[in-house]
Amino acid sequence: MHLGPHFDGAPTSIGRRRLPVGLVAILDDARRLSGAIRELHAYAVHNREPSRPRRGIVFRVVEEWERAAVGHKLRNTYRPNEIAQQEQSFAIRLGQLHIIDDSLISHACNRHASSESEHAHLRLTIDDIERIPTTVDPRNITEFTMIRELPRIIYEKSFDNGTIVVVEEIQIKAGLAVKTAYKKK
Repeated sequence: MHLGPHFDGAPTSIGRRRLPVGLVAILDDARRLSGAIRELHAYAVHNREPSRPRRGIVFRVVEEWERAAVGHKLRNTYRPNEIAQQEQSFAIRLGQLHIIDDSLISHACNRHASSESEHAHLRLTIDDIERIPTTVDPRNITEFTMIRELPRIIYEKSFDNGTIVVVEEIQIKAGLAVKTAYKKK
């Protein structure tokens, strides 16, 4: 299925590493990434079939600086007797992929884009979804949590029209998958 020129023309590998079917890599081109996120949004919103093929964007690969920054944030968050266990649960590895996919966008649009919700969330827009890659940064980590025994990292970054909150799940094989995003005051 054709998504658009930004998404369709993007690489399906990183170096020699071939990405799973349906994923593309847009690592160093903010304008193309923005366009591809808009195309992915249109795909997710207009194609609501549960069996639709997965589509997603790899927007960053974990490098040493990021791995070290997350480790530093963990050590500053937990007491010394908890650090070893937490570092094991929240370990990110070099080369893991940060991924935004159509299921995240479907979830975020269904739960957080229609109007202000009962959780005091502000309406999430496509412009807010485009801000996810800049929000997912170790400097913006506010919490490490376990949800259904899966480790998740919560990021928050303030913008003029509210604070974007992104929840990313650490998946052993798939990488770091953005699970949801919302905006608050």
